[in-house]
Amino acid sequence: MRYENVCVEALSHEIPDQVLTTESLESALSPLYNRLGMMPGWLETVTGIKARRMWNAADDAEKAAARAAQKALTEGGVARAQVDVLVSCSVYKQNLEPSVACKVHHALGLRPSAMNFDVGNACLGLLSGMQVVANMIELGQAKVGLVVAGECSREVTRNTLAKLRAPDAGMQDYKDNLATLTLGSAASAVLLVHKSLSVQGHKLVGGVTRSASEHAGLCYGGNKGMTTDATKLLAEGVRLARSTWDEFRREQGEARAYALHQVGKANHDTVCSTLGIDQRSALRIYPEIGNVGAASVAIAAAKTVEAGHVGVGDTLALMGIGSGLNVSMMRIDW
Repeated sequence: MRYENVCVEALSHEIPDQVLTTESLESALSPLYNRLGMMPGWLETVTGIKARRMWNAADDAEKAAARAAQKALTEGGVARAQVDVLVSCSVYKQNLEPSVACKVHHALGLRPSAMNFDVGNACLGLLSGMQVVANMIELGQAKVGLVVAGECSREVTRNTLAKLRAPDAGMQDYKDNLATLTLGSAASAVLLVHKSLSVQGHKLVGGVTRSASEHAGLCYGGNKGMTTDATKLLAEGVRLARSTWDEFRREQGEARAYALHQVGKANHDTVCSTLGIDQRSALRIYPEIGNVGAASVAIAAAKTVEAGHVGVGDTLALMGIGSGLNVSMMRIDW
């Protein structure tokens, strides 16, 4: 896919103040650790995650998505009345309906004619939402679009801890639920505009998406819990990332910096080594906030820019990997 008329006008995020450390998680799991002969500190060593964040209440994720969206509008100098479409891409949903986008639309006070709907694609959701909005702008159906993701790991973490604290919980239960223990909460937003309205001039050039849906059974998740074959999911996810990367380089070229979906140390290291990415070019945000689902790529991109790793004329590549399996990469010329 290639775009001629789409610019990324702003990237923003909201991160909760409430901190849940890996040390405290392992302390809560001490009965299981004692039965299995595991030493405290194992989880942080394997995942590289020191802490994750939590909202105070379940609906805080939607409110945070609205705050992130307002930040993006303010940063981009765009009025709410100019927004033509809002897409929510969160993995987390407090309810099956109404859509999260509908709640964020209302919280922002967008005009009635502004379309709003959800796009779900696991941790890849925000990039999928960006593609949908970019297509609308390219086709002349919209001039301004917001893509948001508000993730909440509070309930699934609580339920997983209860499951693993059960007297009959064993090593296989721990392995099956390991990925859940990496989850954190956060929100992010991306403001996309037609180039005629852009002041920043950060051009969304295009991207590549690839699927390996034969691996759809490697991760099943919901608010009550998530079961993952972490080893195979990593191996197959990286394999698909490699084929996506090869196609991206053929179509879009190299990049100055990379904003990767943040799962944990093993995933980050393996992706970088397999793709030949200099790890100094791919900022790590997971150590302090964990895996924040669809919100992570935009946060990684925003923090990469804030850290000065991308300047005028540089190329920033975004990569999202979602259970299913699906991988997308997108190029922004800064």
